[in-house]
Amino acid sequence: TIILDSGTTTARIAARIGGLKLRSLTVITNALNIATVLAHLPNVRLIMIGGLLRQVSASLVGPQAEQVLRGLHADRLFLGVDSIDPEIGLMTPDVLEAQLNALMIEVSHEVIAVADASKFRRRSLSVIAGVEKLHKLITDKSASPEVVEALRARGVEVVAPESDAIPD
Repeated sequence: TIILDSGTTTARIAARIGGLKLRSLTVITNALNIATVLAHLPNVRLIMIGGLLRQVSASLVGPQAEQVLRGLHADRLFLGVDSIDPEIGLMTPDVLEAQLNALMIEVSHEVIAVADASKFRRRSLSVIAGVEKLHKLITDKSASPEVVEALRARGVEVVAPESDAIPD
């Protein structure tokens, strides 16, 4: 069971799921575009958590989404973040999204953030969680070595491929 948060990077993960040889996978998401990509896959059980629509990201947030999520558990969370700073943590511009993302972290066994290097050391309005809540960060080849080292010093495994191609 995985949670796929909203975002362009998590949408790329969703697009790759159809090509995997899976017997079964449960995907929990708050993103309409991700649900659309996965809805037709026979081996994927899709759970939409509902809530208030954030039109800018086509994602669902708010108390209704949180209520549904509290009753669920996931093995892995793939969290798309707008900003990541080793000292401040994971951030997003939307308060309701930050609250939902924090709950996604709580109900997940392993937390994997996905963010390209442009998100490093940016600041945003709402803090989701400190980087100590992360198990892993998957980023791109242009990741700043200083930021990567600072994250590793805080216990985060950082995966930055040599190219930006998504491995098979």
